[in-house]
Amino acid sequence: MHEILLPKMGNSVEEAEIVKWFKKEGDPVSTGEPLFSIQTDKAEVECESTASGILRKILVPEWVEVPVLTVVALVGEADEAIPGHYSAPVPSATQVSAPSAAPVAVSTPAPAATPAPAVSPRASGKNAVSPRARKTALTRGIDPEKLSGSGVGGRVMEQDVLAVAAVKVTPTARRMAENAGLPLTTVSGTGIGGKITKADVSRTLDGGVQPCSCGEGGEGVRALPLTPMRRIIAERMSSSKFSAPHYYITVEVDMSAVKAFRAANQGFRVSYNDLVLFATAKALRSFPAVNARWCGDFIEEQGSVNLGMAVALPAGLIVPVIRNAHLLSLEGLATEARDLAAKAQGGKLLPDDYEGNTFTVSNLGAFGVDQFTAIINQPDSAILAVGQMKDRVVVIDGGIHIRPVMKLTLSSDHRMIDGAVAAQFMSHLKSILEEGAF
Repeated sequence: MHEILLPKMGNSVEEAEIVKWFKKEGDPVSTGEPLFSIQTDKAEVECESTASGILRKILVPEWVEVPVLTVVALVGEADEAIPGHYSAPVPSATQVSAPSAAPVAVSTPAPAATPAPAVSPRASGKNAVSPRARKTALTRGIDPEKLSGSGVGGRVMEQDVLAVAAVKVTPTARRMAENAGLPLTTVSGTGIGGKITKADVSRTLDGGVQPCSCGEGGEGVRALPLTPMRRIIAERMSSSKFSAPHYYITVEVDMSAVKAFRAANQGFRVSYNDLVLFATAKALRSFPAVNARWCGDFIEEQGSVNLGMAVALPAGLIVPVIRNAHLLSLEGLATEARDLAAKAQGGKLLPDDYEGNTFTVSNLGAFGVDQFTAIINQPDSAILAVGQMKDRVVVIDGGIHIRPVMKLTLSSDHRMIDGAVAAQFMSHLKSILEEGAF
């Protein structure tokens, strides 16, 4: 009998929920075949079976959080006996009584004979809270059970706590909002620097902010429930725009040299986006201030360029990370970017694949977009928005010419990057591309 474990999804993931089983007990399974999907604090990931045979028993039902490396199912022969310690019925998330305090810790079973794990239920009448979110909330004096969760089934995740902690609010106003179950992100602050005051909360509770009318429209109106990914995107983009003072710098780049380089390069397949990514990593080595993070009391310049590249998925946006991009050759970077994009499209990304970014590139050129501004992907200090390469009429030395031009826009956090630094960085990036210095 083979034990199927909840895989370790990276150093930052200690527990996860199974949100869907693709097989039911009695179904045949094969090694490498998707068996179930799990929800981490950032994304939903498909997990493959590590054995072939018959799915004899599911030990962990959907919507129940357990630690990584927990035995979640058994795969064996059709007539193979199930070990006695696994024969007890598996409780569902709704059948287990709620704990009176923090969620019950689930001990990780050993590879040998181990009882089926206990489960952490969703408390009746309260939002479920992940252990990490609860710990973060306690250090900030926030009651996590009164927050709106962005996880599966409304589960409160760590980023939900951090989003609320980032909101400027007086202690009295925070208590009033928590007692009323009012998300602070829905309250407009009128205090100094946009701080939410007691009066702001009272006004909202009294009807100063109109409730959402979603689902109450007329014919043809559809109310679409928020997916976990969409909730996380909304929370993080709102938090980024609120906390980081954005400003924008745009340059036009003559891509003639890039176009010629790509046409002449027959050794391996490389896209225009690969060349922009490579040039960006090269430019960041000369501008450590742009490859930095805001840490409250200090600015942390990163020694490595971990380049995030935005990938559009049907459910939303995800940013896989090309680690140590400054050390990769053009071929190595192109291969890594292609592999990460394929994993993202196939739902195969692990948490380590989309964490640790120090700078992000978002390219909408393939969709026919000439120019746009992007919201900084925290904790980065900047993000580069890439438009399409398009033939345009330009004046060079008094003569009229047609050149392939691409517009690049840098969104910067003014807490870290002054305008002159951002301008110098963009000028350097423009020179690398226009000179074809790859």
